[in-house]
Amino acid sequence: MNSDNPVIGRILRASTTGFAVGCRVGQLRVPAFGSLVKAQPVDEREAIYGLIYNMNIDDDPLVRRLVLAENPPESVISDQRQNRLLPIEMSVLAVGYELDGELQHGLPPRPPLNLDPVELVQNAQDVVAFTERLSYLRLILRAVGSNVPVDQLLVAHILNVYKLRGEDVVWGTAVIAELIELLRSNYDVLIPTLEALSDALPHLRLAIND
Repeated sequence: MNSDNPVIGRILRASTTGFAVGCRVGQLRVPAFGSLVKAQPVDEREAIYGLIYNMNIDDDPLVRRLVLAENPPESVISDQRQNRLLPIEMSVLAVGYELDGELQHGLPPRPPLNLDPVELVQNAQDVVAFTERLSYLRLILRAVGSNVPVDQLLVAHILNVYKLRGEDVVWGTAVIAELIELLRSNYDVLIPTLEALSDALPHLRLAIND
């Protein structure tokens, strides 16, 4: 495992199209909506890449009781958060995998297994290696019409990768051009995505408007 890519949790359940990650409260400080993650098995199975598209914090019996309390002590709240009976859950959309040292964009041949560790991909070289080709964007767009908020996921992911790539204008411009090509028949997704990117990355506005 790359030391720059911290482990943020472990697989709760998985399918070919995605997986759910369980984590502790302390592990929630780093990952965010749109982050690129990697299920990294400890054996020779393929590593699976995906994007976080939802975070869910369920209640438990103690939380329900504390909510009804008038002024629960801060120490009790802190203890409950650090010693939850249920993990915080992150939903991940699969967008690629690595097998025998080669990165592939597409659905993995098989899902990860329960309790496989999941890394947050932050190492610049790893980010560049996965995002240099843009074919994985098609996997995100396939989720249109599902419970995945595709337009917001695209924006969050692009902004995150843009920063991790050192504000790579060439890459950002290429992504925008690719989205325009892929979404030219779906203005309901294209327009809000471009508007949000234009607001967040004003120096790319000319490229967006061209």
